[in-house]
Amino acid sequence: MNRRTLLKLSGATLVLVATGARATVGYPDHAIEILIPFSAGGGNDQVARALAAELEDILGQSIVPVQKTGAGGFVAAQAVATGSPDGYTLGHQSLGTLMLGSLMKEQVLDPMTELRFVAQMALIQSAIAVKADSPYKTLDDLIGAMQAEPGALAWGHTGRGGFHFVNGASLLAATGTEALDVPYKGSSNTVAALLGGEIDYAFLSTSNYLGFEDEMRILAFAADQGDELLPDVKTVRDLRVDMVTVATPSVITVHKDTPNDIVSVIESAIKEAVARPRYRETLLGMGIAPVFKDGAGINAYLDANMGPWKTLIDAAAATAG
Repeated sequence: MNRRTLLKLSGATLVLVATGARATVGYPDHAIEILIPFSAGGGNDQVARALAAELEDILGQSIVPVQKTGAGGFVAAQAVATGSPDGYTLGHQSLGTLMLGSLMKEQVLDPMTELRFVAQMALIQSAIAVKADSPYKTLDDLIGAMQAEPGALAWGHTGRGGFHFVNGASLLAATGTEALDVPYKGSSNTVAALLGGEIDYAFLSTSNYLGFEDEMRILAFAADQGDELLPDVKTVRDLRVDMVTVATPSVITVHKDTPNDIVSVIESAIKEAVARPRYRETLLGMGIAPVFKDGAGINAYLDANMGPWKTLIDAAAATAG
């Protein structure tokens, strides 16, 4: 082998190293669809589209958002699970919503066995909110009031079975308290009910707090970790309330048989996207935390929580019945 040939081969090797796994697996070489199981214009839809814009730049191919709504995310999930395992059909899912749905009733598929979780790109958590002029200044104040007068207070959420409802039921179970739960259609109606004095407190997302900072107070996050949007607000863990919590991370899924090298390309691209200033600014402007977690981290989270979630859902159903 002469010196010129050796230099050519060395140059080719450097190009492969520089371009990473994409050069190794030849993926992607054409447009990718990302299925969005939420209506256009909502927070989850905007997260998916913000990610798509970054992935398009990182992967060098068109990322085409496609609305695939219905059945709490299971219509989109089934389309991913029955599609080709080639990495060209990605599914966006709100993980807490999807998994709670699978625990509450039999679905068209089992997400744990028929989907592969690639990476997380955002995190939405429940916050315990009261009106700004509420007599309950702390979570201890609220719990104390419910203990003093069981059933006297009312709390709002966005629907029985959703992650806000499950967190609210968990708080009551953990503190041995009672309160009337009032479901509303959507977060905007829940916010209106809280500010209108129809309910004493509500379980909402941080995004619902934006624009109402002078009218609403967040007592705590019903979560295991804090939120960079409101870094001074403590979690129920910080406040020593031993309750089961449910977050709803935004995650990307693929067909369960998608090759590891393709999954690695997608995971790495999402990690890069979440670190980009434009993506982070977009999400923080919506009140959504840009948080990355790899596929192994998502599976560990589910393995640790599916059992406690199921127990809590069964207990809440028994009480409602």
